[in-house]
Amino acid sequence: MENKIPLKSALHHWWPACVSKHWEGEDGKVGWLKPDGTHLRLASHRLGAIGNGHLIKLGHGGAPSHWDESFESEFDDADTHFPTFIDWLEQLPREELGASAGLRDRYMPVETTEQELLRAVECVVSLAVRSPMNREASVSLAERLRGGSLPRPEREALMGLNIRRQQKLIVNDIGTRAKFVVMFSPNKEFLFGDGFYHNVSYARPPLTTVEILAPITPWISVLICRHRQYMKNPQLTSIVLTDAEIDGLNLAIQVYSRNAIYFRNALPIPHEAYLTGQHRKFADTDNAVSYLIHGTPGIPALGHSLFGL
Repeated sequence: MENKIPLKSALHHWWPACVSKHWEGEDGKVGWLKPDGTHLRLASHRLGAIGNGHLIKLGHGGAPSHWDESFESEFDDADTHFPTFIDWLEQLPREELGASAGLRDRYMPVETTEQELLRAVECVVSLAVRSPMNREASVSLAERLRGGSLPRPEREALMGLNIRRQQKLIVNDIGTRAKFVVMFSPNKEFLFGDGFYHNVSYARPPLTTVEILAPITPWISVLICRHRQYMKNPQLTSIVLTDAEIDGLNLAIQVYSRNAIYFRNALPIPHEAYLTGQHRKFADTDNAVSYLIHGTPGIPALGHSLFGL
């Protein structure tokens, strides 16, 4: 057997530096709210990273072995396309109608291309797949069966093995077969965290339903959703959110995050769900994310079938 050069240690970003830089505040830094209520302000490239997060080491105790591998390249396309994707988002048309208009009337149809939608899927899915929330979910079953936490080297290897192919599989499964909504904030800042609202945690295609709502910049969030019943057109819409709706989406970040909530300037008040230091999720559809998903034109309203069945 040929000798294999050991993989070098590396800092792998689950929040790409080309994205986190958009969250820099007036002081040139990004805020990090911790679950104990303390906060720091750090350079953007120092946030959202894990040492050897995309390495799989199969040797005993994490020692180098011939079977070690890196799957960092799985996210190369997303990281390459993120700057173009963000530029595209910032230039999309939008119309601020205010809360007095009906929710569905506030969604503005936007012309797009298949290439633009595929780029959106590649970038948004990458945030979900490599997020700490997904990493934790990928070992949760094994730890439940074991009755406790796995040793760190075994735990990290299992995480890598379980998520290394997710990016391409989920992107190919979604393709452009979904609804896309770009949500704009005119006043308040979105939050980002080590967990956010999505249902692809440890998922393997085919996915019956898809729901991913990811903050991309402090002013833009993107929703990708596909339900059992939906009307394709309009496939892409934009909406300008009210302050109350943004508060609801920021609450979702606090519920789904565990160790990190990132913010631009305005220090958020920690919610009791975040103070538990766990990745949690909504127990039902009584939340702002479901409200906006099911208000999207072509998605059935909550409790109703699209075809009246």
